[in-house]
Amino acid sequence: MLRQTFLIIVGLLSLSQQAYAQNERWFEVEVYLFERSGQSQEQAPTHASFQNPKHMVDLISPLFSSHITDTCSALDRATNPDECSQQSSSYPSQIPWSIAAPSPKYAVPGGSPVLLASNQNHFKDIISKLSRQRGNKSLLHMTWQQAMQPRHRATPIRLFSGKDYSSRFALNGQTSGSDADQVNFQQGNTGVVEHGPVWKLDGTINIYLDHFLYVETALTLREEGTKTSSVMNHDTGYNSGVVSQSSPFLYSFIMQQNKRVRSDEIHYFDHPRMGMILQIRKMQQP
Repeated sequence: MLRQTFLIIVGLLSLSQQAYAQNERWFEVEVYLFERSGQSQEQAPTHASFQNPKHMVDLISPLFSSHITDTCSALDRATNPDECSQQSSSYPSQIPWSIAAPSPKYAVPGGSPVLLASNQNHFKDIISKLSRQRGNKSLLHMTWQQAMQPRHRATPIRLFSGKDYSSRFALNGQTSGSDADQVNFQQGNTGVVEHGPVWKLDGTINIYLDHFLYVETALTLREEGTKTSSVMNHDTGYNSGVVSQSSPFLYSFIMQQNKRVRSDEIHYFDHPRMGMILQIRKMQQP
């Protein structure tokens, strides 16, 4: 009797999964981000206001990360899974702006998002024209296929590329080991766990279907610069008082937008420091 009940439940679950896969709506997404140089750093916030979500789809790391010796115990993995995951992977110091699978790929029913190969891209002419404009510099270009979900079920896609600044800077922009970092650590004002790479471009793009297609961006572009701050001069002579001091700082420029889009149309997301070209194309369903 129990075996028969178990088989019925398994059969119902299988039918439910098949029905869900048949109701999926897959789209092909192509995105190109570029930096615009020559803008002032004065309007940049001193610290990014958000961090990447815990649950996201990472199509880039499998191409570039390599596993290293795992130093986490079972208890560490239970209490600090995110930190242990970052410790067990190693990345190169630079991620190229063009991200693609080594060979053509295609989605499967009920599957996860799939990164496509370079010969499956459509933005070649657009990128060529934008690259010829003075001051523009490519940040990231990639194409993938994904099944669109309602907002409460959609999982953001992680985007990152460029230089890893972690050898010199922390996520808050301060130089590694700076006095400000030490004070924040002692006072518990770190805000986020600062482990792993600090990429020039990092963040997520969340695309969901709610009668219409919507695109949410949460992207950070980082740039080296200097920051002037006031410090107390403890000279006991006539020159004592507050003086200005310049120090290296990693500025963060944030693109955080939510826009309704139409499939097959090419859309532009504007920002003083960068631009994003995006197209969500209808495709043959897997």
